[in-house]
Amino acid sequence: MEKEPAIQMVMVEPGTFQAEPQDVRAPKPHEVRVRVVCAGVCGTDLALYSGQYPVPLPCVMGHEFVGVIEEVGADVHHRWVGRRVAVEINVCDEYAQGDGEACPTCGALNPGHCSKRTVIGIIQAPGAFARYLYAPVSNLHVLPDAVGDQTAVLVEPVAAAIQTFVMCPLDKGHRQRVVVLGAGRLGLLIVAVAASEGAEVIAVSRTAERLELARKFGAHHAFQAGPDLEAQIRSVNHGKLADIVVEVTGNPAGLGDALQLVRPRGTVCLKTTVGEPSVVDLTKIVVDEIQLSASRCGPFAEAIHFLERHPLPLKEWIRASYPLEQLGDAMEEAKLPGKVLIDPWSAEVEAWPLQDSVNK
Repeated sequence: MEKEPAIQMVMVEPGTFQAEPQDVRAPKPHEVRVRVVCAGVCGTDLALYSGQYPVPLPCVMGHEFVGVIEEVGADVHHRWVGRRVAVEINVCDEYAQGDGEACPTCGALNPGHCSKRTVIGIIQAPGAFARYLYAPVSNLHVLPDAVGDQTAVLVEPVAAAIQTFVMCPLDKGHRQRVVVLGAGRLGLLIVAVAASEGAEVIAVSRTAERLELARKFGAHHAFQAGPDLEAQIRSVNHGKLADIVVEVTGNPAGLGDALQLVRPRGTVCLKTTVGEPSVVDLTKIVVDEIQLSASRCGPFAEAIHFLERHPLPLKEWIRASYPLEQLGDAMEEAKLPGKVLIDPWSAEVEAWPLQDSVNK
């Protein structure tokens, strides 16, 4: 049987993809070639697709994915072949060479903030909306059998959700009230992480469908965004506003909204990456001594462990799966509530059986 040709979906301008042949080369000495099994569409992908978040083009997007290693470079042990992996997306090339030393701009072995980094699927490193991708062995995490493929797609965003509370730790000795402002794809995972850490979680969204999902992800309360929101939060919080507000609306106005919902000396955690400026009331921040916390990518090992221990309602959440060639249609569908997946090897759209939940 002839092997299916390798293709990649290249965004040549915002809103426009071209299917192009993919060069299936031998990995570099420190690299592996990953056969992409499943990928997810996230809010950052939509911001890239719309042009709100400008990046160098052409670009092969896709940074939430699971894959199987097909071939390894000369400096990589052959035992990696056949392993199912999640892949960290920030790459410092000097560290990735495998000598264990950070480049001068990384400082503390933190390629996520290397000024010379590339980011798989975002900045100058082809991503998972393709049949194959290449990654340094230092970025790999082997997946346990208990975390199925559709669940494993969520490792990267769950890591980002966990990082919210790495940068803004929850007080375990005091049941804190956490408002998650925006119950979209990342927002729902932040709800799940916060609830698992013992916080009382209030989810906020503009749509009833997202609010229902938020309850399934662990929200104790779910409120419609609107003029009565502040009063609703006070009604379930002994007349007080939130200790922590996580702003994950995907909207530049979200920070201003978050500041209205957090108590004096509370914290607003920023997660939105739309690539557009936000105008805020600096006086309120200073007078109320509000702390601002920001976070991006997070710890993959902790995310994998979380997904082993905490089943998520995938059957209710996954909206559709699309073949790679219909990536444009998938992007349009991803604007609606729910999670959209990409199957790089499917010849036609099909509803996947969602049997691979964790903790079977």
